[in-house]
Amino acid sequence: MAHSKIDNTFNGAMDKLKELNSVFRDGGKLEAACGDDCDLGDVRSAFEELMGAMREAHTEATMEESINEGGMKDKMMDDAENMDHDDFCQEYMAQGVSKEECDEMWKSMNEDVQEAGAPDYNPSRGEYDSNREYGMFSDEGNAEVAEVVDDIVKRHEAGEFDSPERAIDAAMSDLMNLADDNDKFAEAGDTDVRDQVTRDLDSRIGRDSGFGEAIEYMKKLAGLE
Repeated sequence: MAHSKIDNTFNGAMDKLKELNSVFRDGGKLEAACGDDCDLGDVRSAFEELMGAMREAHTEATMEESINEGGMKDKMMDDAENMDHDDFCQEYMAQGVSKEECDEMWKSMNEDVQEAGAPDYNPSRGEYDSNREYGMFSDEGNAEVAEVVDDIVKRHEAGEFDSPERAIDAAMSDLMNLADDNDKFAEAGDTDVRDQVTRDLDSRIGRDSGFGEAIEYMKKLAGLE
C-alpha cells in the first residue's frame, strides 16, 4: 500500500474516532442528559487508549518508507547511536521527520532506553524517577507534565476523586490547560502525550474493572475490528 494510501486510511479512521469521542466529552450534552445515572469516564478513557494504539500503528506503518526517502535511513541509524534523544529528534524533525518516527528510530537503536511513559520506581525511596518521558519536545516540558501527574496522584490519594477514571479525566483537563496557557508546551494536548500520561496514571493509581472490555467495545463501535 502506498504511503499516501496508508496515511489517508489511518487519518480517516482517526477522524471518525474523534467524532465519536466528542459525543462522550466531559461536560457535553450526553453527560448533561445522563446526569448522575451514568459515568462516561470509562468511555473517554477507552477512546484515549484506542487513539493512542492507532497512532502507534500509524507510525509503525509509515516510518520505514518515510525515513528511506532521500537515503536518510543509514544516517539516522548512525546518529541515533551517537546522539542523545532530544538532540536527535530536534535535528531530524527540522528535516521533516515526525516526532513519532524519530522516537521509534532512536529507541530501536538504543534498546536499553527507558520505555516512554513508564517511569522507574525506586522502592528504597518510595518515589518515581524524576527523569520521565511523556512525549514532550523538551526536558522542561516532560518535567511540567510529570508535575501534573504527581499532583493528580496526590489528589487521588487524598480522596478528591471517586474513581481512577475521574482522576485521569482531571489529568486530561490539566494537560489541555497547560497546552493552552503556554505556547512552549502546546504539545501537552497531543494524543501521544495524553496516552502516555494515562498509562502512567493507570499503573500508579489503578483502574476499575472492565477497562479492557470497554476498549474492545469501542473498537467494535468504531468499526475497527
